[in-house]
Amino acid sequence: MLAACDSNVETLDGSDPATLSKDPKVLLESAKEKQRIGAYDEAVDILNVAVKIDPQFVSAFNRMGLVYFEADKKNESVEAFKKAIAIDPENLGSRLGLGKTYSMITRNDLAVEQYLKAAKIKPNDMDILFKIALEYWYHQNLEESKEYYNKVLEIDPSHIQTHLNLISVYESLEDWKKAIREIEISRRLGKEKNDSTAISIAERKKKFIIGRMNLTEEEYQRKTLPPFD
Repeated sequence: MLAACDSNVETLDGSDPATLSKDPKVLLESAKEKQRIGAYDEAVDILNVAVKIDPQFVSAFNRMGLVYFEADKKNESVEAFKKAIAIDPENLGSRLGLGKTYSMITRNDLAVEQYLKAAKIKPNDMDILFKIALEYWYHQNLEESKEYYNKVLEIDPSHIQTHLNLISVYESLEDWKKAIREIEISRRLGKEKNDSTAISIAERKKKFIIGRMNLTEEEYQRKTLPPFD
C-alpha cells in the first residue's frame, strides 16, 4: 500500500503522502502541473513518491531531471537523468536531457558524449546532429564540428543556421574559400527566407573576412564568382 511504502516521505505543502494517488502516472501529471506553476520542490516531492511506488518509472526520473534543470539545480538534474539511463540506456529523452544539462554547466565533452549516444538511438535526426556539431564547436573540436554540420546539410541543405555556424568554423580553420562560400549561401538563403538577421550576420562576417584576408571589396567579389548554388 502507498501509505506503507511512503511512510518516510513528507511533502513540502504539508499534505499526507498517503492521500496522494497510488498511480505513478497520475502522480507524474500532478508533478507536471506543479512544474508548470513553478512549484519545483513540490513537484520533486510528488515524483519521489512516484518512484517509490515504481522504482523503474523512467518518465518520473526524466521529469525530475527537467524540474531540477528549470530550478537551476543542475547537479541534481544530472543525477536524475543518470538514474533514468541506468534503468533504460536507450531512452532518448534521458540522453538528450543529460546532454543539455551537461552543456549548461559547460561540460561540453560530456554533453557531446550523450548526444552521440542519442544519435545512435535516433539516427539522422537533424536536431541531434546540430547539437553534436555545436558542442564540438564549444569544445573547439573544429574538424568534428565541421563534419556534423555537414551531416545536417545532407538532410536539409537550406538550414540557414548551420551555414552561418559553418562560417565561424571555416574562419577558425582559416579555410577562407569555404568561409566565403558559406557567407554567400547564408546571404542568399536569408534573402529567400526574408531573414534579415541572417543577412546581417553574413554581412558582418563578410567584412571581418575581408579584413583578415586583406582584400578590397572588388577582390572579395571576384572570389565569390561564379555564384554558389
